[in-house]
Amino acid sequence: MPRTPVLGLSVRWRPSTGHDDLLLVEGRSGLSTAVALVGRRAGRAHADEAGPDAVRPDGEGPDPEACDREGFDARSLPVGDVDMLVADLRRERLGDRLVAEASCAHCSARIDIDFSLTGHLRHHRPRPARSAVPADEPGWWRLRHSRTWFRLPTAGDVLAAGAGREGHRALVEACVRGDRSAGAVRAAERAMASLGPTLRGDAEGTCPECAASVSLDLDVRELCLEELVFLASGVLDEVHLLASAYHWQERDILDLPSSRRIHYAERVRASWSAETLPEPADA
Repeated sequence: MPRTPVLGLSVRWRPSTGHDDLLLVEGRSGLSTAVALVGRRAGRAHADEAGPDAVRPDGEGPDPEACDREGFDARSLPVGDVDMLVADLRRERLGDRLVAEASCAHCSARIDIDFSLTGHLRHHRPRPARSAVPADEPGWWRLRHSRTWFRLPTAGDVLAAGAGREGHRALVEACVRGDRSAGAVRAAERAMASLGPTLRGDAEGTCPECAASVSLDLDVRELCLEELVFLASGVLDEVHLLASAYHWQERDILDLPSSRRIHYAERVRASWSAETLPEPADA
C-alpha cells in the first residue's frame, strides 16, 4: 500500500478500467492528466489499514481522521505526492527499473540511463527545512526570524496558476503570506523544495562511445505517464473489437477491468485468426 511522502497518506488503488485507459490516451501527459488519473484510481485507506504512523501535514504526529475518508481530491495534494503516486502506478505495471534516453553532447551517441524508481524516490524524499518551523495553522510554515508564512503548493494551485512569470506570481499570492519581498520568497521556495520535493531532477550516466559524463534533467512523473499512456494505447482498438464481436455498448466495455477487457480482445483475435486459417489440403 503506497504512502505519500509529503502528507503521509496511505492509499489504496482501485483496479484500472477502460475509463482510466481512455483518460490516459486522450490526456497524454502533463500534471492535469496525472491529477485526473490519481483522482480516479486512488482511495484513502482507513485508519486501521494505514497504521499509526500516518501524520498530519505539519508533521506533528498522528492524524487518524486523515485516513478515515474513502477518497480524496488529488488536486489538494502537493505536487510531490502526485508525482510519487504516478510513479507507483507505473511501478505496479512495469517494475522498478526505468530507462531514460539521451544524446551525448560530445559525440551525439545515444545513451540509455537506467535507474531504480525506488532509489530515485528515496533521493527525492522530503527533508526538514532548517529555515522553517511549523506555524499554528495546520499545513503552514513560518520562516525563522521572519514574518513570512508559507504552505506547499498543491497540484490544484499549480494548475490554476499556469506557466510563466504570471503563474509564479499567482503561486506566491496563494502560498506565501506576510513578507513577500524577493529574498523572503526565495527563502520560502528553498524550504518548499526540501519539505515537498517533486520527482524532477538530474540523472547521471556515461557515454558508451566517448566515456563523457552525461547529466540529464528528468521529469520522472512525465516519463512514467508516457509509459502508462503506451500501455493504455490499445483501448480504442479493443473497444472496437469487442463491440464488433459481441455488440456490447462502449460504456459497458469501458466499465470492464482493463485486464479482463484485454483478455476478451485476445480471445476474439485468436478466434478470428483461427477462422481465417486455410483448411488443410486433402491427402
